[in-house]
Amino acid sequence: MRKLFVQLPVLLCAAVLGGCLSMGSLTGGGSGPAPKWVLNPPEDTATEWYGVGEGADREIARRAALKDVATKLKVSISGKLESRITDTNGKVDRQASNRVSEEVARTEFRNFSVEKTEEGGKGFYVLVKVDRASFLGDIRAKLDPLDAEIDRTEASLAKASALERFIGYRRLLPTLDKASAQAELLLGAENGGTGNAKLKRYAALRQNADDARTGLVFKLQAAPKDADVAAAVGTFATENGMRAESGSGSGNVLAVKVAAREGDIQGFKTVKLNVNLNVLDDKGRSVASRDHEVSGTSRLDFNAARQNAVEELLKVLREEGPLTGLGFAKS
Repeated sequence: MRKLFVQLPVLLCAAVLGGCLSMGSLTGGGSGPAPKWVLNPPEDTATEWYGVGEGADREIARRAALKDVATKLKVSISGKLESRITDTNGKVDRQASNRVSEEVARTEFRNFSVEKTEEGGKGFYVLVKVDRASFLGDIRAKLDPLDAEIDRTEASLAKASALERFIGYRRLLPTLDKASAQAELLLGAENGGTGNAKLKRYAALRQNADDARTGLVFKLQAAPKDADVAAAVGTFATENGMRAESGSGSGNVLAVKVAAREGDIQGFKTVKLNVNLNVLDDKGRSVASRDHEVSGTSRLDFNAARQNAVEELLKVLREEGPLTGLGFAKS
């Protein structure tokens, strides 16, 4: 039996039983009945998956058979994830559901064999067998370095400051996303609970990242003339669980610098604000920075126009969120 390699395309299939293939497409289509192994393929086991495909040639039929296997995997993962309820809002984790579709689309079955081929129907029928243990081994090989990075980061943050923990966990989030995608494949492919245990750990680390954000305290610094802008930034920080206190002293600093320009356009008073937000740690080092440009207009006066510009800044910050708004993540 020949060993092959394939990159699966995106799978969209509503059928659960029998994979992506409808019964109508496997009955022979007027060219005689399909083989018995097409309508009743072998049962999946703890060590193998089976898939059936039909196509104009053997290659197309083989790919369809692998889609059949991949759909079984997707259904298995989705079914198990549906029972996982988020602790924060009591809703099914839709982000995880979306990851499943994306990750299954990239899934590579590196070790499979063509068990049977027969001419008929629209061209050919193919039965493939996928080595389940080999597939699990591939997933674990991808997870091991990700888990090692997660372990190192978690250990390094054990005694870190609140700001260091916030930054460290923020940088860890992309790795957690990659690890979660592989753990979800593991969840659907294995009979044990390794994948589920890993997903619980990654969820706990995401909660740590959220806790690190809500534990941040900043000294809010701005020129007296820009107190209105600083107040808006402080409101934004408070809305996101952070504390922003006016004054000087030791600790983390959120520095607000504003350059304002006034203009009169067709009877409207216009104020444009260039706002720089700079986050400094307790040693005075800049760890994040973000520039915002907003404007406001008014028929009344420049004070009203400036107030509208400040309100626009707060709106932009709320839309971007604390990570992007303060410069910890790229927009």
